[in-house]
Amino acid sequence: LKVAILKKSSGINAEYGDIKTLILDVKKRFPNHPRVWLKDVQSYFHMKVTLRESDPGMMMYEPNYPYNMLDTELQDFLSSTFRDIPENVLISFYTEMLESLAKDVRNGACGYYHRILLQSMSHCCPKVVHSKEVTAKLQLLLDSSVTRSKECVALLWSLQMIPRNKLDTKLKVWFTWMLPILQTRKTERPVQDYILRCLENIVSEISEGKEEVELGPSDFFGYFDLVFSPNSNLLSHVQTVLLETLDLVKCFAFDSRPDKRLRSFFPSLLIRLQQCSTQQKSVVLRYLLECLVQDAQCWLLWQQMFGKHLSNSVMLLEHIHDNWPSFIKIVNKTAFKQTLNYLMATLTPTSGKGKVKENQRRALELCTDMSHAIGSPLKGALKLAVVAMIVVSVIYVLHDVKEFGSFQASRTGRVYSSFLQHQTVINVISTTRLYGGMVHKYGMAHVPLLMEYLYTICNSVSSTLALFAVFLQSNLNYLIDNREHIILQMKAGAEDVWNRTYSMIGSLTTPENMSQIERRALLYMDLCREYWAWGSTHVTLLAATGAEQATALFGAAQEFVVNNFINEPVTIDRLKEWGLVLFTLTTDTVSHYYETVYNATFAK
Repeated sequence: LKVAILKKSSGINAEYGDIKTLILDVKKRFPNHPRVWLKDVQSYFHMKVTLRESDPGMMMYEPNYPYNMLDTELQDFLSSTFRDIPENVLISFYTEMLESLAKDVRNGACGYYHRILLQSMSHCCPKVVHSKEVTAKLQLLLDSSVTRSKECVALLWSLQMIPRNKLDTKLKVWFTWMLPILQTRKTERPVQDYILRCLENIVSEISEGKEEVELGPSDFFGYFDLVFSPNSNLLSHVQTVLLETLDLVKCFAFDSRPDKRLRSFFPSLLIRLQQCSTQQKSVVLRYLLECLVQDAQCWLLWQQMFGKHLSNSVMLLEHIHDNWPSFIKIVNKTAFKQTLNYLMATLTPTSGKGKVKENQRRALELCTDMSHAIGSPLKGALKLAVVAMIVVSVIYVLHDVKEFGSFQASRTGRVYSSFLQHQTVINVISTTRLYGGMVHKYGMAHVPLLMEYLYTICNSVSSTLALFAVFLQSNLNYLIDNREHIILQMKAGAEDVWNRTYSMIGSLTTPENMSQIERRALLYMDLCREYWAWGSTHVTLLAATGAEQATALFGAAQEFVVNNFINEPVTIDRLKEWGLVLFTLTTDTVSHYYETVYNATFAK
């Protein structure tokens, strides 16, 4: 009762029993005229819906309003009625409803009954809304209503009827239909506000949900160019909100498989560096760095575009140079180094060439500076080699001392003693001691506290090194003294592992298991032989049939290319027709092959 009172107070007086009686009666009188049924449904809702609303976009209501104000039984009955009607009749009726809605709003009405019927058809017959006739009619109405704000907003509201269960489709609808309207210079303030609110709602839904959204380059750059266009007709607050939303739109375009998709965005971003504002330049440079970091293919694209877009590339090099500390931490150093080497080889002037341009000189300086900053990959290997040599040398010296009993008796000690007895070394040691004594006397006379502090540190370090040497030598001595025992333990462990593995394999390969495996192998071989004979016969038949079809398809394709590509120009409409022909041909071919194989194998 409360629901009925609410619906009557809201201006919707449609009842399930009344319309059911009406439709059943008109079906009896005109059983083969579904167009008459639709007209009676339209007339009924025209009389029963008396709502008045000043907002043509209905932003204050739920997305399925006013359709949700109908009874569930009435909604189901309308859906079943529309499903009984041929698709071509529904398409024609839907386009008429769109035109009537635009006309009513133009004349000051709200067209609620048109909205209810549009929503009902879109819920039960989504193919109707996706048809070419509906989209073409909607585009024509939008183009003619750009200067009439209420009518344009009402038609944009009807875009909500396009079935879109996924957020990805919602975003695609906005970029396909609403963004081009913003790009026209005739758009008025109410239309801009409505389109902006639609975008904010979609972005909010995507941010709250976990669905992955993928935005193509054409849609992204259409939005990007509109945000930074100096000649756009956008209101200041609309342009501000679009700019604030740009990073979110960029996430929709970049976040889905960035290692494969960012290569589609990099060339267009690099081209847009030329003749752009300071704000746009900073945004483009930030996006370019993101492309280079996440997609390795972008480095190759940059190398290919470098010569043609030298000025833009110099801007990118300067930005990388200015942000070097943060960039070098996240970039692929190998790809970056290869790119710098390629650019330096390209920029290095050869003998006989004329004067080098300023851009080329600056780019060469930046590349050379950053190449030196990265360094050679051999440096890391050299450091590792030096560490390995030091470790090996220390182990050798300790083993040498252990073998001869003392350092003086070892080979290393004898080499060291002969080195100290060399006249040049004696001269260096005496000179060092002389100057060391002078420094000691001067230090003790003028800064005794500092000298004592330094001596304390030196004694502490030397004692620590001595303890470490004793520890290292003791462990090495243990390994050398007990090497036979350690080898025996390792051998015993390996034998234990082998025995366990062998016993496990033995438990699995009992005579019963082996005989069962043999029986299954023989059965499998028999089945393979049987199926091979069956398959070879039918594969031969399928190959012969396929060869005949391939010959026919080749002739048809040759004729199609000559007639459609050579004799006549290629247009968008013709491309759509070719797609439909290709789909039909593929369907027929698959059906033919299926029937042929089925008749050859299972008919008898």
